[in-house]
Amino acid sequence: MDASIAATINVRSVPGAHWEYVSAEALGWSSDLLAKAKAYSQHIGSSAVVIVKGGRVVAEWGDTARKSEIASVRKSLLSALIGMAVEEGRIRLTDTLAALGINDKGPSLTPEEREATVADLLTSRSGVYHAVDLEPEVLAAKRPPRGSHPHGTHWYYSNWDFNALGTIYLQATGTGIFAAFTSRIADPIEMEDFVVSDGQYGTSNKSIHRHYGFRMSARDLARFGLLYLRGGRWGDRQVVPARWVGESTRPHAQVHWPLFAGTGYGYMWWTGFANDFVPFVSLPRGTFYAHGFGAQYVFVIPEHDIVIVHTVDMEQDNWPWIDDGKISRLIWLVLTAAGAKDIGPDTSLAAAAAHRCEGDALRDALAGTTLRFAERATDGPYFLQLAADGAASLTKGQARQLAFTGKWWVEGDKLCRGWDHFSPRYDCWSVAIDGTTVSLYQDADTMYFQAVLARE
Repeated sequence: MDASIAATINVRSVPGAHWEYVSAEALGWSSDLLAKAKAYSQHIGSSAVVIVKGGRVVAEWGDTARKSEIASVRKSLLSALIGMAVEEGRIRLTDTLAALGINDKGPSLTPEEREATVADLLTSRSGVYHAVDLEPEVLAAKRPPRGSHPHGTHWYYSNWDFNALGTIYLQATGTGIFAAFTSRIADPIEMEDFVVSDGQYGTSNKSIHRHYGFRMSARDLARFGLLYLRGGRWGDRQVVPARWVGESTRPHAQVHWPLFAGTGYGYMWWTGFANDFVPFVSLPRGTFYAHGFGAQYVFVIPEHDIVIVHTVDMEQDNWPWIDDGKISRLIWLVLTAAGAKDIGPDTSLAAAAAHRCEGDALRDALAGTTLRFAERATDGPYFLQLAADGAASLTKGQARQLAFTGKWWVEGDKLCRGWDHFSPRYDCWSVAIDGTTVSLYQDADTMYFQAVLARE
């Protein structure tokens, strides 16, 4: 790093009314690798990316000033406000729903459900499985039955918990979420784009506790991420209590989603970036992030003094679905450009070129085998059986419960698999085989899953 630049970079620095910029070369980053990260991001369809190092923007692309729906990132914003209310004695984590007078439309909450505490709601462990508005049918079908889990015992990502926290905040402070966020966070950290009208409450047809939606720009989200990277402090002002920042961004619950073993949940912040399908990027200990549907992310990486924001504009026609594997690949490319160590191997198809095969050689290598993967998934491991006659099946768990049946075939260098009753009807992946390790790749040079090959 250039000595004159290094002397001016205060690791505690924050921007003024506008972001300051620093070149990759001045930081000792690889501009070529950053360009590769940008190209990859554009290929997968990212709308905007902002990368902040030392309180300055080292790279950005896309329309970083465009405001768009940030989905469940909203929950981390409310977490900050609740932390302030806790510090001021307006809310106590041990308060129960009953003590706060919180109930809901019929069928109303049971006495047992109303024993859930504010802390339970913050960690998505309330045990309240009441219907909510704006809940997709596929999620409603998976919601646990009412009364199936006592509070504090089972993690279930429930918008009822998060929406009820919005009601609790309003009741405790007398101030709406959006007005409070504007005056207490957006204004003090000088967000450039956010205004109070960028927040909108949802309907209250199924539940009295309304969705609180935010629209925000990527560059403003980067300010919020930097606020948390700085321990809640912005210049000479403590905006969010430092104790709350530390407490809310450590894992209080383990996530029980299939394929996400190793991921934790704090007070409406995520910790651990894991997936049991593929080797995800290995983020340093202490990393935390806000996450919203449609690949909205705010990564905070204290070990490297870095914030990475990624957004997808879901208001555009045919907006791209960017899965966690692609986000993992993008973050790996960014951290590689930064010279970070111990972030995991290069999982790209290009890196596996020496282990690729096609045609008859690929068919012979896979025929009569079983691919075992997702070892730590809650319903795993998974077994993809590829019979010599072209039949395929997927079973799950040690009991090998049958999930799907269909066929498999080879097209060039790709393994294709189609289920009899599933949508999409079939998928094809490029393949690399290294001994008994089989890696399958989707588009954009990104690994889709990795398995152990066995002949049965």
